[in-house]
Amino acid sequence: MEKSEIFITDIGRILSGDTPAGFFIEIIIRGIIVYLILMGALRLMGKRMATRLNRNELAAISTLAAAVGIPLFSPDRGVLPGIIIGGIVVLVQRLIAYLGRKNERFERLSQGKISTLIHNGCLQMDEMKKTRVSREQLFAQLRTNKVIHLGEVKRVFMEANGAFTIVRNVEKQPGLTVLPTFDKEFIGEQDTTKTIVCNYCGDTASPGQPSCRNCGWQETTNAVM
Repeated sequence: MEKSEIFITDIGRILSGDTPAGFFIEIIIRGIIVYLILMGALRLMGKRMATRLNRNELAAISTLAAAVGIPLFSPDRGVLPGIIIGGIVVLVQRLIAYLGRKNERFERLSQGKISTLIHNGCLQMDEMKKTRVSREQLFAQLRTNKVIHLGEVKRVFMEANGAFTIVRNVEKQPGLTVLPTFDKEFIGEQDTTKTIVCNYCGDTASPGQPSCRNCGWQETTNAVM
């Protein structure tokens, strides 16, 4: 389209572009076909596709979206390539799921492994670095689950699909508060104990200890209950 043919008041061009009017009827037909392709593919790939996705399932969904998007709006492209690509995606996804059930090592390689981010009320710094989860992100997840200090937590697992699983202590232990530092009033309402912990990771500290043995942090604080 030439520059001289572009007018800001050309509402018809803005809404439909150069698309022939008859193609809008074809879009309805294409849309129904594409929708059926997606529904069939998701059904064949299993119920997991309707919940939280892992990396392989996300890749499958992205590939399906890319495959069916072009024939949906391009009058010069048929829907058959999208059907073929959709079939390939389904087959690959089912093959990965089958091999994962047969071989635990392949499952860990393709799906990822579970990481322990908190162990007995102490942040596991090496695992947090590997999973790229920051201290504040983890604390936010704990607060979302109504945890206000690390002594309440026995384990926090990061599942292979990115979900967090929190296992609470049967009996609460003293631990580092996870409340935001700016909320002095709320922090002041917590009962402090004589237990000294690292002010960063929550590891139990000894009096006079120069730095945390777990993370190297040099500040300590009283644990709360």
